[in-house]
Amino acid sequence: MKCEHCRLSYQKSQMIIYKDKFFCCKGCESVWKILHETGLDEFYERLGDRSLKPVNLEFSNKNYDEFITQTKEGFSEIYLMIHGIECAACIWLNEKILIKQQGILELDINHLSHKARIVFDKESISLSQILNLIESIGYKASAYNPVKSSKKADLMKREFYSKLVVGIACVMNIMWIAVAKYAGFFSGMDRDIKDILNFFEFILCSPVLFYTGSNFYKSALKSLKFKSLNMDTLVISGATLAYSYSLWAMFTRSSEVYFDSVAMIICFVFIGKYLEMFSKKRALDTIDGLNDFLQNEVMVFNGRDFAPKEVQKVCIGDKILLKSGDKILIDGICKKGEASIDTSSLSGENEPCLVKQGDIVNSACIVLDGSIEYEASKVYSDSKLSQIIKLLEFASMKKAKLESLVSQISSYFSRVVLSFALICFLIWFFYYKAGIEISLINAISVLIIACPCALALATPVSNLVALGRALKKAILFKSSSVVEDLSKCNMVVFDKTGVLTKPNLEVKHFFLHEKLNIDEFYTFVSLSNHPISKSVAQFLSKNKNAKRLNLNFQEVSNIQAKGIRAMLNDKVFLGGNLKFLQENNIIFNQEFNNSHFVFASDSEVLAYFEFSSVLRDGAKNLITYLKSTKTQIMILSGDNQKAVEKIANELEIYNFKAACLPEEKMQIVEKLSQNKKVLFVGDGVNDALALKYAAVSVSLREGSDLAIENSDILLLKNDLNSLKNAIQISKNTYKIIKQNLFLSLFYNACTIPLAFLGLINPLVAAISMSFSSIMVVLNALRIKNE
Repeated sequence: MKCEHCRLSYQKSQMIIYKDKFFCCKGCESVWKILHETGLDEFYERLGDRSLKPVNLEFSNKNYDEFITQTKEGFSEIYLMIHGIECAACIWLNEKILIKQQGILELDINHLSHKARIVFDKESISLSQILNLIESIGYKASAYNPVKSSKKADLMKREFYSKLVVGIACVMNIMWIAVAKYAGFFSGMDRDIKDILNFFEFILCSPVLFYTGSNFYKSALKSLKFKSLNMDTLVISGATLAYSYSLWAMFTRSSEVYFDSVAMIICFVFIGKYLEMFSKKRALDTIDGLNDFLQNEVMVFNGRDFAPKEVQKVCIGDKILLKSGDKILIDGICKKGEASIDTSSLSGENEPCLVKQGDIVNSACIVLDGSIEYEASKVYSDSKLSQIIKLLEFASMKKAKLESLVSQISSYFSRVVLSFALICFLIWFFYYKAGIEISLINAISVLIIACPCALALATPVSNLVALGRALKKAILFKSSSVVEDLSKCNMVVFDKTGVLTKPNLEVKHFFLHEKLNIDEFYTFVSLSNHPISKSVAQFLSKNKNAKRLNLNFQEVSNIQAKGIRAMLNDKVFLGGNLKFLQENNIIFNQEFNNSHFVFASDSEVLAYFEFSSVLRDGAKNLITYLKSTKTQIMILSGDNQKAVEKIANELEIYNFKAACLPEEKMQIVEKLSQNKKVLFVGDGVNDALALKYAAVSVSLREGSDLAIENSDILLLKNDLNSLKNAIQISKNTYKIIKQNLFLSLFYNACTIPLAFLGLINPLVAAISMSFSSIMVVLNALRIKNE
């Protein structure tokens, strides 16, 4: 029989019957009644063939009042994370049930992250009533706070650190006692002294097992709950059994104790877990951080003048004012004025574009100079900027890291070893009639000698050494798993501007007439904030020692995306592109293939500069190395065809695509990822989506904040030799990881049969296990020298 609400199958005898409907529990029955009574039966049609989890009607009664903030209108606002959402039908149900309630004024549930923003009137409905309402239909809600998530990550790190300190301190003292015992084992030791040393080992071992090893117990119980086994199950099984046997041996004085082995097993494996946890980036919601940064006010016409208005409340048709330095947050159409817009966030092009009446205004761009009034053609949630954020959220869910080889084999390995230990005990106890003590000792020997310390340390220790090696070379891996992923990449896709080329334009050719007053010219170009004017000023200051004079320029005008015009002592000064000079009746026959700046005074050309994109340091080196490793190479750029083709030819890259929008880059990378392990290197907002969809993503330190947040590797030196070093380190590390895995598995293959046959006791097994771990660590240290 299937439950009417959750759609899961149960035996008829377990079901609850209500009006010819069958339910698996009171919770499901209660939710069905609520939906039926409120006319929301449509939920089950939307649910389709999908099933849900049975409903738990225990209310949490948690107080989240501290998370409530006030809106400008004086209403209450809170952000909640809704747990238990399975599909779009669940979101529909939560929206319908909440918006029906009197007192809830605004509701917005993110379909991807399941975070809800609720604005409500405290006089009509309380937060506890809202929480109970969500829980009454089978979901759980908790207050969401990015700062709290960060604190939680810090608390976890602190907890791991304290457990590690306790474990190492106790193990170091146990090892001194163990040395004394082993010496006494060969030279003779009084029974009373041995008992005292055993007791001290017991005192020191207990906090290691039950405090430092508490994470292993939690992990093992969780895996058993889901009817699976992991390496933690094997570690804690062997350690607990050895500890229990040692307790019995200590109090009965009948055999050797193995407290030292237990402490070492737990401590060694916990060090591996700590290193892995420490190397991972904290799980913070960068998308929320981006939204908080961007959700500010824009200047909107209210009928009399322009006044601030929250960006989320801007409607289609609202007139928005933009001035120099403003970020464009909403798409629209220019109605008045002209402005020079930096579109590099979307297109990657260096040169700003001129926006005038009738032109489209795209969000995610910045106004360099000028002022325009434009009409919103979309609301904020539908703007290009918002779409990029939503796609990033979806991409972060979709992009799954490759599982390490250890994770793939650990479950099978644990089952095999536990089965071997049980079979060993049964054979020795029933077949050889060896008694419970010898049978148990041999089974414990199998568990201890097979304890996967070496297997567990093989990957994290190698990765940690690689992370340290990379950091010395100014390369930051944000997660240890990226080291392995990078070694498997067989295709590299580059953005052009800011990655293969330097972000700033450099002077390729220039001409300075003998009549030109350098200082006067320098002062003139300093009147503009345009990137090309700044490049000219920088060149004059650096190469010609130009100085700014105290000149009284008059009638100064910046003509967006064209040039500058000013008067000085009745002379007309003009500076800009050829088209600008032609519009001012100045004929100049020089041809330019790249960005340029021409200066004229009194209709005579006195200087010109031609700029070009310059290859970034290490670009040719990197491309040569990638070709030597048979790695496929591609360029995806938002720049124009001619500019991309020029750089591609210079680097001998024959696979490239120009004029790519962010979504196009993402789609191409996603398509390539179906057959390849793609490494994407980008630095701008327009690269953020592609960075998320690649198997491994790389950004440079001078890249945009969004690109840095969404990359797996950060090159701190801003040169491409660092990327070559990163790839070499990852390949060497992966090779050593495979060696370590082979060594640890080979060790187990050789020693488990010996322990099974009773040829190795737990004492020798513990020493052997430690030796295998040391062997793996020493091999991992070779990464430092390669």
